[in-house]
Amino acid sequence: MDLEVRHLRTVATVASLGSITKAAAALGIAQPALSAQLSRIDRALGGPVFVRDHRGVRPTPLGMLVLDRASTLLPAVDALLQDARRVASGDPAPTLRVTSAGSALAGRFVARLARGGATPPTLRAAGECCRAADELSAGAHDVVLAGMCGDALPPGTPGVHWRLVGTDAVHVLVRDDHTCGDEADLAELAGERWVKGAGDSCFAACFLRACARAGFAPPTPSECDRATGLELVRAGAAVALAQPFGALPPGVRPVALRGAPLTWSTWLGVHDDAPEGLRTRLLAAARDARRDELAGLAARRRDGSETAAGRDARPAV
Repeated sequence: MDLEVRHLRTVATVASLGSITKAAAALGIAQPALSAQLSRIDRALGGPVFVRDHRGVRPTPLGMLVLDRASTLLPAVDALLQDARRVASGDPAPTLRVTSAGSALAGRFVARLARGGATPPTLRAAGECCRAADELSAGAHDVVLAGMCGDALPPGTPGVHWRLVGTDAVHVLVRDDHTCGDEADLAELAGERWVKGAGDSCFAACFLRACARAGFAPPTPSECDRATGLELVRAGAAVALAQPFGALPPGVRPVALRGAPLTWSTWLGVHDDAPEGLRTRLLAAARDARRDELAGLAARRRDGSETAAGRDARPAV
């Protein structure tokens, strides 16, 4: 038996539900038929995809390999079917599919692309740049906006063309009443608990090296999503390493690090076959989004300085 797309969907469904009975119901087939199909899949692959016990079914190492490849192949097949139906129906204006991997510029980028009455792109988040690049190469989406440590380069995925949007100094987010000024040496924050985004390529190692050069060894940084990190900062439980993009909630302000010991790069990835006009439009939108965000950061810093000056001028209660 040759392995088919439907077999990959079957394996993915069983894995997500953890039960042959539940998967059979979701797939609309009888349980014995599903068990027989899984046995045929095992024979085609040369080994069992799942182990079964009193807790249900769990992927074997072979099953984990199949699921990892299926997570790239199935979105690509779905994209192929969607695009084929669009072309067959004569639709001349497909919706751009944007994937963000570690970039806080994505919202501003999508808004830029939707200006002038253009169809707003769809946006999804990817946990890893390498996975997003593989999916882009396979046709699962049209463009990747990737953020990564300034010392890193995007993956050399065949079929993917990368352009640098820009490299910027990383800043630190602190609670509004933190004692440091709007600019500080990294060593001034030596006693803090740190938090950073997850999956930031070599950024954690670069941060630890920067701290060593500044003369201290920090605790291992916590990793979390942006919303959780901002809550920790606002509660005074941590300071956050952050890209210089994105609005900040009340009670949180940015601090520039003197000498820019840490940097963050934004890269734009498109397929090699993308028309030159589309590449130019996407790169211009990404660079405009970056410019807008940096201008907003400068404005927030000015407003914060004015607010701080006013607060310091008030007498203590």
